[in-house]
Amino acid sequence: MKRAVLIALLLFVPVVAGCAQSSSEPEAPAAATASDTAPATPFPWPTFDEAVAAAGQSGKPILIDVYAPWCGWCRKMQAEVYGDEALQAYLMEHFEYGRLNIDDKETRHQFKDYDVTSQELGFGLGAEGTPTSVFLDANADYITRLPGYADLETFSRVLRYIGTEAYQDQTFEEYLQASAGASK
Repeated sequence: MKRAVLIALLLFVPVVAGCAQSSSEPEAPAAATASDTAPATPFPWPTFDEAVAAAGQSGKPILIDVYAPWCGWCRKMQAEVYGDEALQAYLMEHFEYGRLNIDDKETRHQFKDYDVTSQELGFGLGAEGTPTSVFLDANADYITRLPGYADLETFSRVLRYIGTEAYQDQTFEEYLQASAGASK
């Protein structure tokens, strides 16, 4: 029940935009330029498999960045959100993280007794477009996902909600209200 409420509430988090699955190049967001042909990587992104294996050792939750190489909003999120040093520090301390290219039909993963491609896995984790941030617990069980681009402030709040395990005891709305009250 709490996960259903969590999913419903996270779907109402302000999301600016995302890229639909398409074989043609979408319009890049205003912040991206034509020279941005590959996603920026402000820090090395482990693979999906590496993130899951590391979480098994560390006990940390997992953040999977589901992206597509052609996605302008993915590049914008890499530059403006994942490029923030404070966010990187929090992510490295509280999460294992990895990337999954939803266009990759070749790379195979052994996940939860399934043999799937990156594309199949991305869709299986609920990504309907890019970017999509998928959150899993340390056992690689699904927590929730955040579809589309989220600005730094919004994404930081979601990261802290998951990273502090507040999602286990309260809704995202309750967490935001408690956080606002604590900062006064």
